[in-house]
Amino acid sequence: MNIKKVEQQTIDVISQWQSDLNNFSMEQLLQKPAENSWSIGQVYIHLWMAAKGFFFKNIQRIATNDEKVKNGGSKTFSGYAVYIFGTMPSIKIEMPTSVSVQPNQPESKEQLIARMEEVKTMVHQAAAILPSLNSNAKVKHPFLGYLSAAEWFRLCIMHFNHHIQQKQRIKNHFGF
Repeated sequence: MNIKKVEQQTIDVISQWQSDLNNFSMEQLLQKPAENSWSIGQVYIHLWMAAKGFFFKNIQRIATNDEKVKNGGSKTFSGYAVYIFGTMPSIKIEMPTSVSVQPNQPESKEQLIARMEEVKTMVHQAAAILPSLNSNAKVKHPFLGYLSAAEWFRLCIMHFNHHIQQKQRIKNHFGF
């Protein structure tokens, strides 16, 4: 994996998400297509939460040899498929309740921009330490199996790209 290339691609995708905020009013960001679905604003909050509390947290676990780190371990069949194709499936994925968190509605566009900037900072920080990390040190993902720090890093861009379709479905629902 070319760390610098994935780093730049991830920053570019996040920048596009930030730029897309110009296309929405705050009211549009808060609209939910159905009671049990998310607004576009909640998708942004979810992306930030997943990056901070899941992807980059697990990279940090590997960097500090946290108790959740295992030496070795395999990906699941789904995990191999995701990394071979470089994309998450375009289906709705429900995380186990043990790791699932309902995102709050955003407070403002400025909050969303700041959250995306925070993710960019995490991307840069992780890219800087990845070369020094043990590639055999892994943390288990609930669906994908055991992932190295580099695989957690790549998962960030795949996750952002995965949610582009969800954002488009919400836009289409409301005719934005």
